[in-house]
Amino acid sequence: MKQEEINSTKLYWTLQVAGWSIFYFFYAFIAYYFSDFQWQVLVGYLNTAVFGFLLSHLYRNYIKQNHWESQGLFKLAIRLLVGSFVIAVVWTAIVVPINKLFLPPSEEDQQTLIVAVIVVSNLTIVMLGWSLMYFLFKFFMNFKHSEVEKWKLEAAVKDAQLLALKSQINPHFIFNSLNNIRSLVIENPEKARDMITHVSDLLRYSVQFNNKEKVRLEQELEVVQNYLNLESIQFEDRLQYKLEIKPETLDRQIPPMAVQLLVENAIKHGISNLPKGGIINVKSYLDDDALVVEVINTGQINNISKGTGIGLKNASDRLKLIFGKLSDLEIKNLNEEMVQAKFKIPLV
Repeated sequence: MKQEEINSTKLYWTLQVAGWSIFYFFYAFIAYYFSDFQWQVLVGYLNTAVFGFLLSHLYRNYIKQNHWESQGLFKLAIRLLVGSFVIAVVWTAIVVPINKLFLPPSEEDQQTLIVAVIVVSNLTIVMLGWSLMYFLFKFFMNFKHSEVEKWKLEAAVKDAQLLALKSQINPHFIFNSLNNIRSLVIENPEKARDMITHVSDLLRYSVQFNNKEKVRLEQELEVVQNYLNLESIQFEDRLQYKLEIKPETLDRQIPPMAVQLLVENAIKHGISNLPKGGIINVKSYLDDDALVVEVINTGQINNISKGTGIGLKNASDRLKLIFGKLSDLEIKNLNEEMVQAKFKIPLV
């Protein structure tokens, strides 16, 4: 059970115990103040409070199992009226016979039906009050949870922005790119110009989409291809890559740098550690109601250093926060030579 659920459960039981304790002492005080003190009356109210505590908890479980909070306001109001009345009838049927065992006989005992109607009416009002407080509590907790998720998302996006800038503009990457460009200026000026264009596009992407939560897959793949073009010059024949992208996936939305992070991870912890290098294959396709993106590269997950975990966890958290649980990112050995990193994003 998550910590948030544990805290919510503790708060519920605290309020439940406190609420029904206040209910008992309030009516006990009234009975003591406005009538002759009788211990039987106090026992009767205690009996009423205890069964109110138990029945309201069972009522809560029924509400949760049938997802009443997802109903519209009118339907919810009708259900609460009916539910409170039913609980009150059951409550009355339990406590009235028991209370008769403790309370001394009175003239009201001859009017059992009238007494039952009065008790049911009073307990219905009590249960309506309990229901109102319960749903106010639920709405408050849901609002608090949504605010927490909002702040977590904003924090994850900020972390992703810093990670993206670091991965693109860190001195080591810039140094290698400029060094390669310098060596090509005289030898192959056209290729040097292409490399400068790739670096420029990478920097432009990081600035242009710095504050966005989602980008089109097509835009993400442009920066991925620029990155691969730059790295392929440095690795020469040790790095080969191909993109297998289904046209219908290009307009789908993904978090910025989600694919880029997986490709960078494949090079840093896969291809660069292999003397003969390897291949990177980026795929995208639609599967049922989800966009699937795969990055397959030469290597084995056992050879991946622990340092890659932070970046992958960051990407996984962003996908979950933006697109839900179906977007889980996973990385595994596809076979004895290849590693597969894959995530799914539900279509909306």
